[in-house]
Amino acid sequence: MVVLLLIGVALIAYLAYRYQTLTVGGAWMAFLVGMVIALSFSYKGLIILALFFIGSTIFGRLPARTFEREKETRTAGQVFANGGVAALLAISGLLFADDELARIMFISALAAANSDTWATEGGKRWGGRPYHIRTSNRTTTGRSGAISPIGTLFAFIGSAFIAVFGSFLFLNGDWVVLILIAGFAGAMADTVIGAYLQEERQCEYCNTLTEEKNHCGHNTRIIRGVPGVDNNKVNVACTIVSPMFAMIIFLLV
Repeated sequence: MVVLLLIGVALIAYLAYRYQTLTVGGAWMAFLVGMVIALSFSYKGLIILALFFIGSTIFGRLPARTFEREKETRTAGQVFANGGVAALLAISGLLFADDELARIMFISALAAANSDTWATEGGKRWGGRPYHIRTSNRTTTGRSGAISPIGTLFAFIGSAFIAVFGSFLFLNGDWVVLILIAGFAGAMADTVIGAYLQEERQCEYCNTLTEEKNHCGHNTRIIRGVPGVDNNKVNVACTIVSPMFAMIIFLLV
């Protein structure tokens, strides 16, 4: 059974690379994440992982009228930023296979990653011009730290999607609300960290605000935020906040 699962993980990682969804490094990282989760939580863990990665990839490639959709090929850093914490939590599930808290925290990490991704994609497509929580002014679509009612709604739906499936697969339908709230809290933490700590850059040629080190063929410079705190690190923080939130509430009730 385990061998078949690992072959399946390797095949999916290869196909993702073959169809330019993942880079070579991204495919290897996806295989490692999937391998750890398969060894810890068998096919149930892989179903939750697949619901996140496949669903988010499809959502991200939907047609868009309000912005120029980019065909993103995810790197190893991006894969780890979204699934790495869940994989590390899965190791605790391997050590404590029957531990309810380990399963709750694992699902919560993926609920947060899904919540954040759906908030971004839904907000960019249907949210209009968002508000930046640090400046309290409208800002450009897709800017870190920006929020809109539609994006927030999609954050809630994205967390609920993973919470419901994860709860019924792992917990007999229990703890849905806790996981949903924890995933949503992780996405909101992502927004706050993105607004106040993530480095923001400006193109030296056209003065466009960006998160990239290069823009329109020119270097960019940091104008605010903590140097080195990029979007991947913010996403990791998002998936850490969620299971920690779930653990605290679980231990209190």
